[in-house]
This record gives sequence, structure tokens and C-alpha cells, in this order.
Amino acid sequence: MEQFNWILKITWMDGLIAATIFIVFFLARKLFSKYFLTFITRLSKFSSTPIDDALISAFRRPVSFILLFTGIYFALLYLPMPHQWKTMITLLYKSAAIFSIGWGFYIFSDAIGIFFNRMGDRFDLQFNTIIIPFLAKIMKFIVVVMSIAMILDQWNYHVTGLITGLGIGGLAIAMAAKDTLSNLFGGFVIITDAPFTIGDLIHTGSIEGIVEDINFRSTRIRTLDQALVTVPNSTLANQPITNLSKMDKRRVTFNLPLDLDTTNEQIKQCLGKIRQMLATDSEVYEERKYVYLDKITSGSMNLIIDFFVKTTDFEEWMKEKEKYNYAVLEILQDEGVELAKARSLMVVPAQGQPLDDDLAEDTAIEQKESQRQQSR
Repeated sequence: MEQFNWILKITWMDGLIAATIFIVFFLARKLFSKYFLTFITRLSKFSSTPIDDALISAFRRPVSFILLFTGIYFALLYLPMPHQWKTMITLLYKSAAIFSIGWGFYIFSDAIGIFFNRMGDRFDLQFNTIIIPFLAKIMKFIVVVMSIAMILDQWNYHVTGLITGLGIGGLAIAMAAKDTLSNLFGGFVIITDAPFTIGDLIHTGSIEGIVEDINFRSTRIRTLDQALVTVPNSTLANQPITNLSKMDKRRVTFNLPLDLDTTNEQIKQCLGKIRQMLATDSEVYEERKYVYLDKITSGSMNLIIDFFVKTTDFEEWMKEKEKYNYAVLEILQDEGVELAKARSLMVVPAQGQPLDDDLAEDTAIEQKESQRQQSR
């Protein structure tokens, strides 16, 4: 307990002066937060760049923290404590100062988008929106690593020694972090190749949805049923990716099985009216419009209707499909044409005679074929 004997040597005057020092810095912190930062913020409004606003906002709380810690530091230094205690408090103060600076730059890393936007406006450049948050995460990681390294250096834990120690067990660490590293490199592949950006509608594997975020390990995709799917970057980088947002048109296709009783004249009339409908619709692309009698089967006569519309929005595309469905049904009704129905064949053997196996098999095949045509 001898190391705490200095506390008993503190006079009431020492305590009063130390408390006064702390109160001065505490009030300075309040004044700084209330008046000085407000004054600086008003001055920054005269600037044409929002970077200084982001810088002030990022360092507002760290500066207030270090002012409070400074008051505690100088108040304790005034007390008659031993040299080793003062050395310890000084190290704590330096660590707090480094932490405050790192804290400010950590928050300021989110403003990297402002820098890229200004660069894009000045030099007429277009940056992929997925790069900006990814670079912000990299900057935050660098700030954290540098801050920790500088704090450790203050306490004589040299970074070079730590790196050497990590190098000895590097192989074991690499094996343990194999998946993490593959996801990290997968993220870099996605960033550099840029098959999509945040907000794009993509399809990969069995997943289809809107990209919400990409980080060091994974990419988050919001599916059409509003579920949030997290896909490892290594998996995503090794799969085919269809960017549905990059489409300049969407395909609409119908396969209409008509009843076998439909006459040739009725089919020709239906095909002509459907072609005329598509030719006069401004939302339909002129090229690649297929409206034909595709094939004739034992259960139906199939019409194929295949064309592209100009919209790329999913909801608008569904509305367009609904419109053409109603229009085609109206044409069929005007011409008195019915869709094919499932036909079943019943074979009744003579009394006392078993059903022939070949006939039964043919009957089953014909029924399956009729059902398959109807399902199309």
C-alpha cells in the first residue's frame, strides 16, 4: 500500500487547485461545443465544398472528449504523485489523444463519397457506387489498424515485433482464415470487374434480388419477397451473374394451345389481329416480333407469340404482360376460338376380356401428352 501513500499527502489547497483546473477544461469543453463549433460551422457555409462540413462534424465529439481528458490529465499532474504514476498518466493521455484523432478520421471516412462526387463533377468521371462504401470500409480498417499500432507503440509494444511474431504462425493463421481471405479477394474481384452496383437487380444461382451492400466478407441481396440474403463474396465471384437492371428491354412470350376444332381461317384471323395489335403499339420493339402457328399435336394447335417491350421495370413489365393477356383473350373471343382442353380417352373392354396391355399403355401416353400440352 506504500504506493498509495502520496494520496495522504494531498492538501486541501492541492485538491482545490486540481479541481479548478478540471472545471476550467470542463467549461472550455462546453464552450467549445456550444459556441466555437457553431461559429466554425457558420463559417464553413461560405465554402463551396461540403468536405469541411463533414470534417467539423466528424471531429466534434472527439475534440470534446480530448478536452475533458486533458482537464483530468493536468488536474492529476498537479497533485504530488510519484514519478511512475505521472509517467503512467502521461501514457494514458497520449493514448487517449491518439484514440481521439483516430475516432475523428474513422467518422470522416464516411465522407469519402463527397470527395469522389466532386472529382466526378470536376473531371466528368462516373464512379461505380459500389466502390465508394467499399473504399470507406477500407479506410476505416486502415485508421483502426494505425491507431492501434500507434497506441501500442506508446506502451513499447513495437509493431515490428508483432509482425515478426505473426510471421512465425502465419501459415496456421492463413489456413484458419482461408475462407475469410477468399471472400476478401472475391470482394476485390467484384469491385474491379463491377458486374453490378448497389441498387441493381441481379440474378445469381437461385437468388434474385436487389443489391443492398457489399463488405469485406459478403454481399447482401434483398430478394423480391423482401428476405435479406447474405452471399459470401467468394461464392458470388465464382457464379454467373445476370444483371437484370442493365436490360434495355424485357421479353414477353405466350404459348397458346388452341382447340383442335379451330379452323384454319380462325387461326389466320387471330394471327393477323395479334400482329396488327403489336405493330400499332408504341411500347413494343419493331424488331424480333414472332407471331406464328408453332406446331400441331394430337391435343392442340399451338400459337407462339414472342416480342420485347421497352420497359425494364419489373412492375411495369407485369402490367404490360397483363394488358397483352387481356388483348389476346379478347381476340380469341371475337373469333370464337377456344383454348385446348384436356382430353381423356376411356377404353371399355368387352365383358369378360382383359384390357390389352399395349392399348392401356397407349391410352396412358395419350393422356399424359394431352395434360402436358394443356399445362403449356
